[in-house]
Order: sequence, then C-alpha cells, then structure tokens
Amino acid sequence: MASVATPSTVSLQDYAPPPWVYDEVFQADRSPRPHWNRFLEAFRNVSPDELTQRTIQADRVLKQNGVTYNVFGDGGESQRPWRLDLLPAIVAGEEWDRVERALDQRAKLLDAVIRDLHGPQKLLKDRWLPPEAVYAHPGFVRAFHHLRPSTEQALTLYSAELARLPDGGWQVMADRSEAPPGAAFALENRIVTSRAMPQVMHRVGVQRLAPFFVRLLNALKQRGSRPSENLRVVLLTPGPRHPLYFEDIYLARYLNLTLVEGGDLAVREDRVYLKTLGGLLPVDVIYSRGAEAQIDPLELGGSAPHGIPGILQAVRKGHVAIANTPGCGLIETPVFMAFLPELCRRFTGEDLHLPSVPTWWCGDPQQRQYVLDNLNSLVIKPAYQKSGGEEILPGSLSAGRLAELRARIIARPHAFIAQETVHRSASPVWSDGGIHCGHLALRVFLVADSPHSYSIMPGGLIRVATTTAPMELSITAGLGSKDLWVLSDGPIEHVTLLEPDDQPVPLRRTGAAFPSRVADDLFWLGQSLDRADFLCRLLRPVVDRLTAESEEDWPELPVLIRALADQGQIEPGFAVDGLDEQLPELTENLPKVIFDPAEPRGLAAAISEMKRLASLARDWLSPDTWRTIHHITTIFQTAGGRRRVDLADAYGALNQLMVDLAAVSGLIQDGMIRGPAWRLLDMGRRIERGRITASLIVSTLQTGKVADKAVLRVLLEILDCRMTYRSRYLDNVQQNAVLDLAVTDETNPHSVAFQVVTLADHVDMLPRDLVAPLRTEEKRLAMAAVHDVRMLTPEQLTDSPPLEVERVLTDLEHQLRTLSDTLTRKYLVHSGAPRQITDSEGR
Repeated sequence: MASVATPSTVSLQDYAPPPWVYDEVFQADRSPRPHWNRFLEAFRNVSPDELTQRTIQADRVLKQNGVTYNVFGDGGESQRPWRLDLLPAIVAGEEWDRVERALDQRAKLLDAVIRDLHGPQKLLKDRWLPPEAVYAHPGFVRAFHHLRPSTEQALTLYSAELARLPDGGWQVMADRSEAPPGAAFALENRIVTSRAMPQVMHRVGVQRLAPFFVRLLNALKQRGSRPSENLRVVLLTPGPRHPLYFEDIYLARYLNLTLVEGGDLAVREDRVYLKTLGGLLPVDVIYSRGAEAQIDPLELGGSAPHGIPGILQAVRKGHVAIANTPGCGLIETPVFMAFLPELCRRFTGEDLHLPSVPTWWCGDPQQRQYVLDNLNSLVIKPAYQKSGGEEILPGSLSAGRLAELRARIIARPHAFIAQETVHRSASPVWSDGGIHCGHLALRVFLVADSPHSYSIMPGGLIRVATTTAPMELSITAGLGSKDLWVLSDGPIEHVTLLEPDDQPVPLRRTGAAFPSRVADDLFWLGQSLDRADFLCRLLRPVVDRLTAESEEDWPELPVLIRALADQGQIEPGFAVDGLDEQLPELTENLPKVIFDPAEPRGLAAAISEMKRLASLARDWLSPDTWRTIHHITTIFQTAGGRRRVDLADAYGALNQLMVDLAAVSGLIQDGMIRGPAWRLLDMGRRIERGRITASLIVSTLQTGKVADKAVLRVLLEILDCRMTYRSRYLDNVQQNAVLDLAVTDETNPHSVAFQVVTLADHVDMLPRDLVAPLRTEEKRLAMAAVHDVRMLTPEQLTDSPPLEVERVLTDLEHQLRTLSDTLTRKYLVHSGAPRQITDSEGR
C-alpha cells in the first residue's frame, strides 16, 4: 500500500480518478503500480511548501528561456506561457519496449504507403485504397510525385498521439508525419524537471533523452546524397511569427544546425545554397519545420517565409534532401486510419501491433451507415483535415443541429470520418498547493535509425486536461504539460550532444558563414536603434523649450524646428511660416507626431521597427538585450496609448527613452562578440549616425545662424557633447570648436569623423576576394569619406559661413547612402539571373 502522508508531506488523498478511466499510479485496490514504487518512496519526504517553491522556480526558468507559444508575437492571448507540472508520468521500461516495437511497425507501414502513393500507386491500382479517398485529398499534390526514388525512405521523423484504454492498453489517436512538433518541448520539460528534482530522478532511474537526438542528427546526415563528413544540414523555419518558433531555435542550437528561413536559401542550377556574408555555400540536407504545401512558391504558389523557389526540382535531381520528404503530410489526415489495418496486413502480413482509435470513413456505404446509426456516441471529423482541427460531438448537439450534421454527411460522405470517443487516463497533477486529478494526452517521437527500423524517444510530450472529454490534438492544447519518465532496469548510459566536461573543446571564432538575412536584420537594427536615439535627442530640446515656464525668447527654436522639418517629423510649413503664429498648432500636434506609429519616419515607427528587427535576429542577441528592447517598446507605447497626451507626457517619455536606449547600446557594445553579427549591426549604427549627424549640421548651417551661441549650445546638447566641450573650453562657445567636436574630432564617438573612421575599419574586416588587385567599391567609398573629413582645415571650420564644411557634409550624406546600398547589394542580398524550372527534357 502507498505510505500514509504526514501533514509535512505531499498527500495523494485528494487524487480520485473516475472509475471508468485508467489510473496511471494506482491499481484497483489502491496499491501503487510496481513501476511507481521507486518514485513514491523518493517523493514521500517532499513537503507541499517545497514542491510549490520548486514549481515557482521551474516557471521562472521556463519564462527566462522564452518557452511560450508564439514566442515572438505581439503579446496578448496568443502568447501563452508554457506550463509544466513537476509530477511526472511514469512508464516501465519493458512496457515502453513494446510500444517502440509497435510504433516501429506503424512508422514503416506509413512510410511504405507514402512512397507508394507518390510512386507506383499499386495501392490505388489494386483498390486497397479507394481512389475517391485519395484523389479528393487536397494534400495529394502532383508536384510531390516521384520527388525521390520509391525505394528511398521518405519518413525520417515520425510522431504519434497516444491515449490509454481503460484496460491499460494504448491506442493511436493521430499520426504526425509532415513536420512533427513537440520534441524540443519534451526536452525542455526534462531539463527543467531534472533541475527541480535531481535527487528524485536519480533514485528512480530515468532513461535519458539525448540518445534520441543523437540518432536524429545522424539520420539527417544520412539523408545527404554525397559521402562527406562535412555535410551542411540546415533547419528551415517558418520564421518568428510562427507559434512554435521557440522550438525551431531550440532544436537548431541543440543539434548545432544553422537556422534558416526561405530567404536565406537560393537555388542555382538545381542546387541549393545558403546565402552568407562570405558568399553562397552548398546545402546538402534541409530539416524542414514548415508546411510542405508552401515549400516551393514556384511550383506550389504561396508566399510563406520558408518557401524556396525551385527547391523541388533540386530534390528531384538528387542534389538536396528534405526531411521529411514533401508529401509525407498526406498520411496525417484521419481518413487513412480507416484503412491501416488492412494495409498493414498487405505490407507486413501482420495485424497492427498498436491499433488506431476505431475509425470509419463515411465514403464507404457500409461504414457510413454504421456512423449514421451510432451518431450520438461518436466523434465526427473532417476526413482531410489534419488532426488538431474541428471535432464535432453529436451527443452534445440539439435535435436541429444533429439533423443538420446528418444531412451534411449524406451530402458529402467522403469528406467525413467518425471515431470512437476516448476517455484519457488519469494522473496526479500539482496545482494551487494541492494534488488534483488530471487526464493525459501523450505525443511520442520516433526517428529512422536505418531504412529498416525506427527508434523511439525514451520519453515524450504530455499535455494535461482537467476532464476526460476529447482534447484537441495539438501541443498547445490542455492546461499544462508533464515530463514522461521511462524507467531503466540497468545502468543509464550517459549520452549528450554537449562536449564532455573533462575534455578541451576545439577552439573557434565566429566566421562569416552565417545567413545574410540575419546580417541584413542586424544591419538595419543598428540603423533603427541610432535613428530612434537621434530623434529622441532632437525632439527633447524642442519639447523642453515649448514647455518652459519662462518667457525667454529662444533664438535656437527656429533652428530646431527647421531640423525637425528636414528629418520629416513635422510639415515644412512650420519652418517656413512665422514661428509665433505656428506655435499653438505645433504644441498641439507635436505629441501626436512623437507617438504616432503611422508616421513612417517618426520616433514611434523607429522604435517599432527596432523591436521587429530585434525579434527577427533574437538568436544573435543576448536575452537581456531582447528584454530591454521589448521593455522599451511596451513603455513607450503605453505612454502614447493614453486617451490624451500633451507635451509634458512627451517630455517624460523622451527622458525615459533616452535612458533605455542607452541601456540597449551598452548591452550591445559590452555583450556581443566582435564577430560578423556585431560588425554588421555596428556598421548600420555608424552609417545612420554619420548620415543624420551630417544632416543636422547641414540643416543648421543653412539657417545662417551657426555662429549664434544659443544655436551652438543646442547643437552640443543634441550630440551629447556638452561636458566634453566644457572640459576643453569652459563656457567659451565658438563655431570652430563646436564644428571640430561635431565633425572632425575622431576621438568623439558622436562626431562624423568617428563614424566614418569606424566604418572604414569595419569594411576592412568584411569578406573579400584576396586576389583582386584593386580596392572594392565599399572600401573606396569608406576611404573617400574619411579623406574628405580629414581634409577639412581649421580655417574652413572658422569661415562664415563655413561653405566647405557644408559641401563635405552634403557629399558625405550621399556617400553613406551609397555605401549602405553597396553593402546591402554585395553582402546582404545574393541574387542571380532567374531561370525557368524544367525537367530533364527541357519541358
């Protein structure tokens, strides 16, 4: 019998499963199942306070690791945190071995069906599958036929949704064969659970998950068509807007694969290449995580982020492999579950070792009649919709709705299937400081060890619901998740994808072989960051003077208004017309300009763009940097989201924004390795800072008031050089000294000279053709900018007006824009001549 809990230990007395479901922990006489004894013994001394504290710590770790659905979404209900219950589900090792053998049979069966339907189609010719059940399927795509030889394995990674029967047996609720999600969530659950309860896990003897991921990595490499130890395998993601982007990042990091989107890859001469700063690198294997129906816009249409024009032709030619092979998703829909028992006997001569939930296809007259006769006790689903979508429970419908459903089935019988209702097994759940009854849905994962066998992960992803009602077959379903512990009867082999702790790792430096899309995002992130910083520094003195209580005449205000107009922040009329007449309207409209995200060149738009680009490149930024950028956006949007904002609100928001942007700059400068990622981001910053600083000074010079001391002081204020100037010249504000500090002083990080000299250094470090005899275009542009600024003389800084300074800075703006375009064209976008995809005969 289970040990009696004392008040200081966690009690299972309130855990009372309904009698019609399988109890994972206790047998009918309330004695623990044998494989639970070790856990209950190790867990007996854990107090409720301790378990609560460990749960809080686990939630904190999951939050810090960014484990959410739609991790890079805009917030709201779609961005749900991942919930983990530290009480595991436990399965005996010998039982898991039986599950593995049964699912190995099923995976090989599904692979054979997929290869036949996209190859010789004997199943259709011999009527083992009704043609009307296949040809009406929207996932039966002509472009997927004969992609690879029919003798070659198509299914590399397979997943199955399992549920317990009341007698303890297992049923397959759904098959996942396109891009099965959830393995990384299962791994994260294991890591967090093991850290929260290391002693318990050690005493119980739980099999490790790492060997499964080693097999997955080996399986991906084996898909390559050329024998090489240096095969390039990439993980293709639908991008940051995909709800499960967290898992894509997690898997790419854990498996040491390059994370790419469709725009990072290019097809040239029927071969796939990765676009990098160093040029185009060949790709051998693509681990695809997106919808197969959108993988090739050229043949399939669509505009998904993971689409690669021409990719299917490259697969046909055998130059690249995709795991899973496009077309595997066909078998995910529940219509095939009605035929699997017979198909298994045809292919293997055996019955299914692990049966599917009983399924009837309404396109068959006999099966349809059974469904109509037993409608109230079944679950109705669309036949061709992948599991996880619409489910209809006829027993809960009104008489009118039931008659309507019956009419729909009769009108389009081939479009519906019916399945038995499954009541999921029960397991204890820790919530609200106590033990409650939860009901489990289990997703397990298998990977191809060879063309003839599949290996199962010794664990899985469990989702928990509070009732036995049907649960959506999705990893986002349920109220939380659990770790699945598969017990080991012997010593546990220590396998990991991480380097051994007791051996030195090969030393490396970050090179240029990372996606040029990432470089592009970082480059423009740098520009957005510095544009937001500059606009904040320009707007703050304007707001400061408009809200001043004194009646002082501000001679620098017209210059500031002119600069705002030149930067596109206000209408030019404010700078042209009389300022006195325009001040009331300017005071009224300026807060709207500051906070309006629809203003394309405005401050709010720059901040939103900064967050967007940071989310796209989040894998290359530190967590603190990302959190600070997210915090900045939230605070600024909240300040501008009030029903009415005035200049006082704007002034407070600008002051806070200045501090927050300085924090981001510091995190980037101190936190990023001085590799290509940091270099491209900093180049974006230097180009934008040099251009807008030059623009500000030119705008000031064109007012003819550059010699005015008030104008010079506000120029120092905007460029954040007041303390430096005072330490050099006290309060003797002169034109030549201010222009020197702002333009030609290479020691001032806010000067034009500092930006162009830093840019020249960055350009020197970019990948280039070492045998080319002359300097590159970008190098010539950077050198020219440095030369022009360095050639300014002290006399030209003193001239009234300083025409040569104005000319140099005007030319510099153009040079920096040209440099930006050149870098984008050469390093950030790799293009080639378009060509028509044809077959071997040119058709």
